[in-house]
Amino acid sequence: MKRKRSIRTKLLEVFVVIMVLVFVLNIYLSYNQNRTVHQIDSVYSNNIQLNDLSNTLDGIQSALYQYLNTKSSDQLEDFYSYTQDYNNMIGQLNHQTVDDDNKLMEKNIYNMSLTYLEKADDAVEAKRGRNVSKYNDDYGEAKRLYDYLQSCINSLNTSVFLESSNNYSLLRTSLTYLTGISMFLLFAALLIAFTWIFIMTRNITRPLIQLADAANEIARGNMEVDFPIVETGDEITTVAKACNKMIDSIRVYIQKTKENYERENKLIENELIMKNELKEAQLKYLQAQINPHFLFNSLNAGAQLAMMEGAEKACLFIENMADFFRYNVRKIDKDTTLREELKLVDNYVYILNVRFSGDIHYSKQIDERFLDTVMPSMIIQPLIENAVNHGIREMEGKGRIQVSVYNNDKNVCIKVADNGVGIDPEIADKILRGESAHSNSERDSAGIGMDNVINRLRRYYNMEHVIDIRRRENGGTEVILYIQKTEGGKKNDADLDL
Repeated sequence: MKRKRSIRTKLLEVFVVIMVLVFVLNIYLSYNQNRTVHQIDSVYSNNIQLNDLSNTLDGIQSALYQYLNTKSSDQLEDFYSYTQDYNNMIGQLNHQTVDDDNKLMEKNIYNMSLTYLEKADDAVEAKRGRNVSKYNDDYGEAKRLYDYLQSCINSLNTSVFLESSNNYSLLRTSLTYLTGISMFLLFAALLIAFTWIFIMTRNITRPLIQLADAANEIARGNMEVDFPIVETGDEITTVAKACNKMIDSIRVYIQKTKENYERENKLIENELIMKNELKEAQLKYLQAQINPHFLFNSLNAGAQLAMMEGAEKACLFIENMADFFRYNVRKIDKDTTLREELKLVDNYVYILNVRFSGDIHYSKQIDERFLDTVMPSMIIQPLIENAVNHGIREMEGKGRIQVSVYNNDKNVCIKVADNGVGIDPEIADKILRGESAHSNSERDSAGIGMDNVINRLRRYYNMEHVIDIRRRENGGTEVILYIQKTEGGKKNDADLDL
């Protein structure tokens, strides 16, 4: 069912979705642009660091030179300050051996810087100890390393600058592409928003135009016009349905005013006739319901009469007949249990033995764990009847029927086996396929009953394989039903108190 939404809700949804789309798109574009600008800003950061390194090295050399000439404490303090800064800067340089020329040059600068600082410190210590020849030698070595370091730093700075220039060009190109993509995405978002708004407004206004046209037709006196029903899920559909109801009411009113009193009297007369026929049908239905009660009451009265006259076998036979018919009426189209079905079979076999003078030997082998399994009613009895009519009755000697209930891990199995003439495999296949297995003269409960059992089981358990029919090797037929393990299930309706 289509969910109803008002026009106001639809407009709010469009507004919110478009605003969220534009907001997310702006956030995405701003993030990418800021990231690209940040990358552009950081392109020449290495050159700036190398310039700072070179300037700090100049400060160390200048402070060293001034201190050695004047032995001023201020110059010595500047020397140590520049030295500390320089140590921090070279600590950020590469120390490892890698397959990169710039990184290898950073490593060389780092190692030479350590040597340079060591020589500078030695010159300061020699100056303090008034060892003129030593501090002159140390200063000379430091000056030589200083010149070489500046040359290396400048060379590295130039190489890094060229590499940064290439990166800068690529980033500028990327920024240009990003700007183009941003414009395209904004245009696409605006196009989507415009298309959505156009479709939504058209879906709202088109039904309104149709309603207005229908209203104009009705205003001109054409009462046969109906308001078009467009399932928009909003107030327009509600208005159209309400208008149609109003037009229908007006038509009914006009039609009623045109009817004459004779027509009305005739309709009333027909209505009374129909009511009388309905009451007569209801009375016949109630009478039909009385018949089963009359049958059971009559059988019970016969059983009591037989008992009073001492005919115990006749009494038992009538009681079994009453129980059998009572079960059939009470359980029709209702669920039952395996226990009740087996009780019905006991009654049925007893009745058959009265008919056939006890020639049917009936035995059971039941796993009592499954007696409370819920199943459709009138399932096993047709199998017993089929075994008698088409197996035992056509044989010579004593007939035997055995009912077994056992478990095969997946289902509860109910097997009905007889020692009769045996079923033809072709007939068994026809029964399983739902075809008629007997002629009209032979189909008492066999063909119809078996078809009914198979179809009901398949619909009840929603599975195809519910029965097996096969001929026994030592003579006779066995039928195996497969029912699902369901205990304590609810019946469809309460049993009739018959």
